[in-house]
Amino acid sequence: MKRSINRLRGSDFFEAGLPIYVNRAAENFDMLEHTHDFIELTYVAEGSGVHYIDDENLRVAQGDVFFIPVGVPHVFRPAAPGRGRELIVYNCLFPADYLRDLEQRFPDAEPLLRAFRQPERTWLRLNDYGEFRGWFKELYREYAARRPGCEAVLTALVVRMLVELHRRMEDVRAAQTHLADPLQAAPFPNAESTAKTPQLTAASSALLSIRPGASAASIERAVRHIEAHYAEPLTLQDLAAATGLSQRQFSRLFVRQTGMNFSTFLQNTRIEAACKLLTSSHLNISGIAAAVGYSDLKFFHQLFRRKTGSTPLLYRKGI
Repeated sequence: MKRSINRLRGSDFFEAGLPIYVNRAAENFDMLEHTHDFIELTYVAEGSGVHYIDDENLRVAQGDVFFIPVGVPHVFRPAAPGRGRELIVYNCLFPADYLRDLEQRFPDAEPLLRAFRQPERTWLRLNDYGEFRGWFKELYREYAARRPGCEAVLTALVVRMLVELHRRMEDVRAAQTHLADPLQAAPFPNAESTAKTPQLTAASSALLSIRPGASAASIERAVRHIEAHYAEPLTLQDLAAATGLSQRQFSRLFVRQTGMNFSTFLQNTRIEAACKLLTSSHLNISGIAAAVGYSDLKFFHQLFRRKTGSTPLLYRKGI
């Protein structure tokens, strides 16, 4: 069955003389999957959920930044419905032709900006180190206030974010080229294989500590491993060792990149998986608890209620 995809048009957003639109929105389950004829920069400001984009399902949380080109289908969904569990995002929209204007205004950044309007340009995702949150908040305040000089400030912020996006992507490419990351050659360990965990050399460890892009890439692989193996015994110690980072450094980078600590992220991932099983399978509650990594049924019930505000049985019934 072909899924329904809406197409949003810039003419519904942009005002005459101002080729930028900025809003702050609470994502919900009413918005349909859509494409658009403009470019979108999005920042996840609060909460967690899923970003369905170009046939991929990505768990997102505070600090996630997306570059979404023209024509890419996507939609955000909160982790669960209800007050207190909103997924809040900032959106910054502008026409693709606006980039041509920026290239002329800022010749020094022309090669970087041009890369974002190439036909083969794919969507991008990165995790904020702290700068983007401030930039998006300022974008939103400037757009809402419309004070004299508003367009100049908005333009400067958009250019700053695009330049940083390009630099961060180049950091990741450089890290992949020059850094021999053991995670590319071996899987993450489970509880039984910790002794076989590959170690970074001292030189590589030093390089990781000064290359934020390399560290971010390692944390991203850790996140993907958790999302794929959440039902298995996972420990912070094992994941930190697999990335070649100390537990303290891993914890700090993990929080900065996901907006939550390792334990909370793992619990959220497991409960989200339980929610899906409750609505899409006939497994009993104890079977679902075991399937997502919990052998203690009482603890699973307590955690589920704390995370969703409902019991597993009531959630299954849609109450």
